[in-house]
Amino acid sequence: MDRKSWIVVTLCVILMGVNWHYMQENQKLAQAEAARKKQEEIAKKPAETPAAVAAAVAATPTSTAPATPTVPSVPEETHSLKTGSVTFELSSKGGGIARAVLAGTDQVTLNKDAVEPIGALRREPAGLDAIAYKLTAKSDKSATFEGTNAEGIVVTKAYSLTEGPEGDEHLIDLTITLRNTGTAQHRSEEYYLYAGASSALKHDDARYDGFFWNNAGDAEYKLSSFYGKGFFSDAATEFKQSFNALRFAGVMGRFYTHIITRMDEKDAPGKFWSSRRTLVQPIDAAHAGKADIQDHAYDAALGLPTVDLAPGSSHSEHYQIYLGPKEYDRLSRIGHQRSYAMFYGYFKIVSIALSKVMRWMHGISGSWGLAVILLTIFVRLCLWPIHAKSTMTMKRMGLLGPKMKELQEKFKDNPQQQQMEVMKLYKEYGVNPLGGCLPLFLQFPIFIGLYSVLEVAAELRGQSFWWVHDLAAADTQGQLFGFNINPLPLIMGLTMVAQMKLTPQPQTVDKTQQRIFMFMPLFFLWFSYDFAAALALYWSTQNIFSIFQTRVMKLYMPEPKLEKVTEKPVPKGPPPQNPFFNPMGNKHDKKKGPKPPRLGG
Repeated sequence: MDRKSWIVVTLCVILMGVNWHYMQENQKLAQAEAARKKQEEIAKKPAETPAAVAAAVAATPTSTAPATPTVPSVPEETHSLKTGSVTFELSSKGGGIARAVLAGTDQVTLNKDAVEPIGALRREPAGLDAIAYKLTAKSDKSATFEGTNAEGIVVTKAYSLTEGPEGDEHLIDLTITLRNTGTAQHRSEEYYLYAGASSALKHDDARYDGFFWNNAGDAEYKLSSFYGKGFFSDAATEFKQSFNALRFAGVMGRFYTHIITRMDEKDAPGKFWSSRRTLVQPIDAAHAGKADIQDHAYDAALGLPTVDLAPGSSHSEHYQIYLGPKEYDRLSRIGHQRSYAMFYGYFKIVSIALSKVMRWMHGISGSWGLAVILLTIFVRLCLWPIHAKSTMTMKRMGLLGPKMKELQEKFKDNPQQQQMEVMKLYKEYGVNPLGGCLPLFLQFPIFIGLYSVLEVAAELRGQSFWWVHDLAAADTQGQLFGFNINPLPLIMGLTMVAQMKLTPQPQTVDKTQQRIFMFMPLFFLWFSYDFAAALALYWSTQNIFSIFQTRVMKLYMPEPKLEKVTEKPVPKGPPPQNPFFNPMGNKHDKKKGPKPPRLGG
C-alpha cells in the first residue's frame, strides 16, 4: 500500500477505537443511571432497614460490597453520650456510634452518610455487622452492647468517654471483647472494625475527601483522585492492603476526620480497606436533579489482629475513636501519632511552625482574621533583610541595563562570548544576578506551607471577620451578571498591580516579558478568585505590606551607585613575618647538635 492508503487505514483504526471507548462509557453511564434510580426507589421506602439499604448500595458500579447477611429484626435501642459540644449518638443496630453531632462553631454531623454505625464489627470488610446487639448497661459516661454471632462468639462493646490528660471531647474509648462459647477452637483473621463514612460538606470540597493509615509510624493517605480513571487504566473500586503494624486508620474530609487508634502497647499486624459509594441525594441542594453531578461517601474498615480463641476463652482489644476537626494542636495534644493525620505536604515542618504561630497570634488578638494578618506581617518582617538586599541588587542590575544592551548588540552573532562578557560585567561591578531571586526561593516554601495550613484549617471554619462570614470559604457578597462578587481577591489583584509598578525591573526586560508581567495579576486573580477568604486575606495583606516596605526603603535607603569593584593591590616583596610563628626560626638561634668528644684528661 502507498502512503495515502496507510493513512486511511490508521485513521479508521483510531476511529474504531474511539467508537468502542465511547460505547463502553455510555454503557457504564447507563448502568450508573439505572443504579441511581434504584437507589431513589429504595430511599422512598421508609420501612427499609439499614441492611437492605446497604445491600442496594452494593449493587452500584462504584461499590464492591457483596451481598450482606440478614440482620435479625430486633427493636433498636439508642443512647447518647454528651461531653462539651459533642454528642455521640449510639445505636444497637451495629452496636456503635451512629452519628457524632458537633455543636458550637462546627455545626456538623459526622457519619450521617454511613450504612451502619462506627464500631460495627464485620466479618468481611465490605459487609455489615450481622449481630443483634442489646444495650446491657448505660450511664452518662458509658454504654455497653452485647450480642452473639452465628459462630457462637459473644461480642461485647464497651464505649466510654475519654478522660485524663490526653482526653478530649472528640474522643471516645472502645473495648471489644470476644468470648468463645463453642466447643471448638475459633481462629480468624477476618474481623474488621468499621471506621464510618466521610463525605464533603459541599460539592466543591470533594477533592479533599480520602482515607489514610499509619503503619509503624509511617502515615500515608489517598485522596478522592485515587478513584479517578487513569489514561491507561480503569478507575479503582476499592483499596485493600495488609500492614505489619497498623496503629490507626480512618477517613477524612477537608476539615473533619474519623481516626480509630489501636491502644495496645505492642504493635500487631492488621488489614485496611476503603471504598467509595455514590450518594443518592446530592450534597448541595442546588444540584438536585443534575445527573452530571455526583457526590460520594468514603467508607473504611481496619482489621483486628488475628483472633485465636480456645473454647471458653476470651480476648479484648482496646481502641480510641476520634471524631472531630483536623486541628494540629488538638491532635498533637492527644498523642499516639494522631497529628500525623495532618498531611501538610512536602513543607510540613514549615506548616506546623506557621500553624503554631497563627494560634499564638489568635491568643493575642482574639480574632482569627487578625491572626492571619499578624502572621503575614510576622513572616514579612522576618524576610525584610533579605528582601532589602534583593531590591538593591535588582536596582543595580537595572543600572547595568545600557551596558548589557551594548554587549548584546556587539556580540549578537556569538551568544557564548556574549554570555562570558555579561558575567565579566557582573563581576566588575560586583553584582550577583541570583541576588534578586533569593527571596522568591525563600518565600516559596513559606507560601506553600502557609497555603497548606489555611486551606484545611478547621479553626477558621465559621469564623467571621469584617464583611467575611466564613474565613474558610470565599467572601462572596452577591452576584453581578451571574458572577460572584468576591472583594478580597479583587483587592489582591489591585494591590498586586500596584506592587509590580513599584518593583524595579531590569532594563534588559523586553516587551514580551513586560506583557507577561502585566498579565500576571489577571492570571493570579482568575486562579485564586474562589480561594478561601483566609488565603485571599493573607495574599492581600502581603501585597499591602510589600508596598509599604518598598516605600520605606525608597525614603530611607540611599539609591545604589554603579561603581566598579576595586581590587586590593598585591603587596610587593616578601610576606610580612608573624611574630608568633616563624618557620625559619630565629637567626640568633644556632643549631645545637652533639659536640665532639674532648681528648685528654
